[in-house]
Amino acid sequence: MKISLHLSLEALEDGPFSLAGDLPGTFLDLENESNIRNIGPISYELKAELSGDGVLVMGAVGADMELECVRSGVFFSTRVEDSAFLRDYSMEDLGDSLDLSEDVREAVVIQIPNFPVSPEAQAADFELPKLSLDQSGDAESGESSPWNDLDQLNL
Repeated sequence: MKISLHLSLEALEDGPFSLAGDLPGTFLDLENESNIRNIGPISYELKAELSGDGVLVMGAVGADMELECVRSGVFFSTRVEDSAFLRDYSMEDLGDSLDLSEDVREAVVIQIPNFPVSPEAQAADFELPKLSLDQSGDAESGESSPWNDLDQLNL
């Protein structure tokens, strides 16, 4: 069952209408993303009102989630939020209700950084993880490698 967020246009006839609540984290459809996990509820606080020949919807949407830091490779918790959600819908394109689902989803997803960096990795004293390469085993094994000649270069 697909989750959706609809607003009845009849509710707007009496004046501005407020919508607030939570949608499940699965609403974002990001289950296959390996660098995002533990998506919390998508919270929304919206106000809709008639504006000329359209409907104006404004407010805030956001969600808590864990993102993988591109520097350390460690997951960290953060809040992704669009605090200036604003959409204008034409009455010509609407039926009896207004489906806000895709716009709310898009508003949250577009706020997810492409290259998330944890607060710890942004600190001045952060050091990248060191890779431990045990090269002594290769030299003792006596195996020939195409890289051995390059290792001997002294530039």
